[in-house]
Amino acid sequence: MSAHSKTLLNIVLIAVVAALALPSAFADPATPDGMDAETNRATRLEQATEQEAENMMLEEVVITGTRRAARSATDSTVPIDSFSGLELEQDAQGDMTELIKNLVPSYTATPLTGDGSSFVRSTSLRGLPPDEVLVLVNSKRRHRSALIQLFGAAMSNGAHASDIGQLPSIGIKSVEVLRDGAAAQYGSDAIAGVINFILEDSSQGGRLQAQYGQFYEGEDSIKVAGNVGFELTENGFFNFSFEWVDNEQLSRGFQPAAAQAAIDAGIPNVGNDSPYSGDKLAQTWGRPENDGFRSMWNSAIELDNGSEIYFFGNYAENEHIYRFFYRSPDRGGVLTPVPTDPTDPSKGNFCWCDTFPGGFTPYLEGDITDFSSILGLRGEFNNGMLYDFSVNYGTNEIDYTLWNTLNPSWGPESNQVFKTTPLEEQDLNLNADFSLPLADNLNLAFGGEWREETYKLKAGDLQSWSPGPWAGVGQIINPETGANYSSPAIGANGMAGTPPSVAGSFDRDNWAVYGDLEWDVSDRLLLQFAARFEDFSDFGSTDNYKLAFRYNVSDTFTLRGAASTGFRAPTPGQSNLQSIVTTFDTSSGLQTQEGTVLPTSDLAVSLGGKALEPEESTNFSIGFTTSPVSNMTLTLDYYRIDVDDRIVKTFNIPVVNPLFTSVSFYTNGLNTETQGIDLVLQYNKGWSNGSDTTFNFAWNWNETEVASQNLVNGVNPVNDGTVFNIENNLPENRINASAIHTHNQWTFLVRANYYDDTIDERNAREKVGAETFIDISATYRVNDNWSVTAGANNVFDSFPNKIETRVGNGLPYPRRTPMGYDGGSWYLRGEFTWY
Repeated sequence: MSAHSKTLLNIVLIAVVAALALPSAFADPATPDGMDAETNRATRLEQATEQEAENMMLEEVVITGTRRAARSATDSTVPIDSFSGLELEQDAQGDMTELIKNLVPSYTATPLTGDGSSFVRSTSLRGLPPDEVLVLVNSKRRHRSALIQLFGAAMSNGAHASDIGQLPSIGIKSVEVLRDGAAAQYGSDAIAGVINFILEDSSQGGRLQAQYGQFYEGEDSIKVAGNVGFELTENGFFNFSFEWVDNEQLSRGFQPAAAQAAIDAGIPNVGNDSPYSGDKLAQTWGRPENDGFRSMWNSAIELDNGSEIYFFGNYAENEHIYRFFYRSPDRGGVLTPVPTDPTDPSKGNFCWCDTFPGGFTPYLEGDITDFSSILGLRGEFNNGMLYDFSVNYGTNEIDYTLWNTLNPSWGPESNQVFKTTPLEEQDLNLNADFSLPLADNLNLAFGGEWREETYKLKAGDLQSWSPGPWAGVGQIINPETGANYSSPAIGANGMAGTPPSVAGSFDRDNWAVYGDLEWDVSDRLLLQFAARFEDFSDFGSTDNYKLAFRYNVSDTFTLRGAASTGFRAPTPGQSNLQSIVTTFDTSSGLQTQEGTVLPTSDLAVSLGGKALEPEESTNFSIGFTTSPVSNMTLTLDYYRIDVDDRIVKTFNIPVVNPLFTSVSFYTNGLNTETQGIDLVLQYNKGWSNGSDTTFNFAWNWNETEVASQNLVNGVNPVNDGTVFNIENNLPENRINASAIHTHNQWTFLVRANYYDDTIDERNAREKVGAETFIDISATYRVNDNWSVTAGANNVFDSFPNKIETRVGNGLPYPRRTPMGYDGGSWYLRGEFTWY
């Protein structure tokens, strides 16, 4: 973590302790009679000693997907999952992505895979990429990450989405996951659904947590988190949350074949740059090192006229370190001799192999800074119309530093540390939203939005991208061999920097208007109709519609369904990103320089590239909700999502070019069909001895097919291997099941996560068998203020089955399976709460 981040953390800790520890020390440990309803509710849920608490959770009120008075999840026209912040904290994982994955079976997340994707995880909802899922915070659109997923799995490859990993879980009051198309209501990206994070809003009390854990292999994980609420004037509140994490890098691989061969040959210093001093692994597979600070605030003040001004936001800094592929001592174009003087080979030769006799492995450091600030005014006009005006700004920056590597074309003058490709995303939204009850059973919502997205691709250090004085020595004869020198690679080896010629700031703006009508036709039937028109500065306009219904067949059985159209606009980042990365061909084992070029560049146009257009979708869903017995809720929904002109990267096209061996570009290349079924069962059982048990079972079946491809220069832009990957890399069946039992001061959790068999994402098509992972935890509440939790994730240390695809690179497991391959871990957590 940077010095600035550590200083900020210290300030926060001191402020929390100084402002609140003394008052809490003299407070009555029992809950005071004057506790507000929300705090009292949270306390009852946490202690969970009465059946009423679980009934409250089963009838959780939701605000996503509707613009009238909030409804319960079972009364909605479309499926919505609602999870309290306390449910999130039953999981010890510090990353929000992992928390959602363990609660929603149709949501998957692959391990950290390579380059920037090592720091921002590739996710999927209902088999669709993360940029087809709209992320909201307090019902306001969250900005995108600066990262475009060049190494994402399945359809996530090339996605440009929001990074929810920057949100501290302790600051979340609830999460609502709308599993249906909602572009007609919210605009671009809401094809697979919407995830809405509702922030903590308590005006008093707080919590401090400290957690320590280890993987069974010994790697440490530390987390310190806190949340505190203050009164802000007599009619307002300010709530602040923070989270600091320190995760040690881990690896579940073994020595790569090339490194082992060098060791067997007696070559010294192989793996000397490894963070694992004992094993000296030349290559690392697994979670990167992470040191991060995340914070969030939420505040509102009621004004004299009854309106309310609100503001909330977040700030986060995260430092990640990840290792790339191992470069063996005989790596051509990198560790081969060049003349000491590029103009006079008679002066002898120079070779970086003398500096790296055992080869080397580059390290990539990614420093992520994430910030958002939302300011708004909401209230009610005299005619009963509700209004909400807001300004929403968010930015995400990623600064890359590549070290323990070199630019071979600079010969002996090459640096070994490079600033390569700084990236930045900036989003600005202006919204005006209105809701007017036309009658007791009829509500009209309407509004407008203006949004500007800016993507900044900044130039790297000179040596990170430029051809050096030794770039042309491949045309010179080596007097020691009588043959030409090997042509040295150009750019920082591992991730070449961005040259000034392609750097720049790229922006787009759009405006939209929408209308949303909800009509309770009778006590049994609810109809909902939404329409939205949007106009973009770069590709024109689009209009989308949604029709949904809910019909109460009886007091315990309800039908629901929806049909809608949707879209996703290509981002300025996707339209303008250019990069060069070093990877390995799994067939030949050789390094390749893969370039991503603009779809409108001369090179791309010569290969069939053209300007990107929006993706278009059609969604259909039908299902039911029922309560067959008291305290039980069951929902079942079928869905079908067709997406045309899906934006994908083409396959790597071989080219003759001094910078790269192959290129790809974004294109509207695929038409896909996705269908599935979601089943969610919740049941609460109160026992005669006062204990309480809540059972949760959620199952998702999902299937995606590539219906057709849009030809580029007469050929399919995506090869058969990638199509097979899209259709088979994610499990068709996923199950999340849990039981939470509370008795007196004890709370116990058992959770199972099941993954159906999949296929490895490479052309080898090796099968990854089905697997179940079990998590357990036990919490003991010492008194009203203190609690202690002990638990284990993946308690039986389960792994996906081993495959052969990357054994040569030292990895026995599938690289991008959503199961992960970290193994089991345990943790201890202490918490202090005051009221």
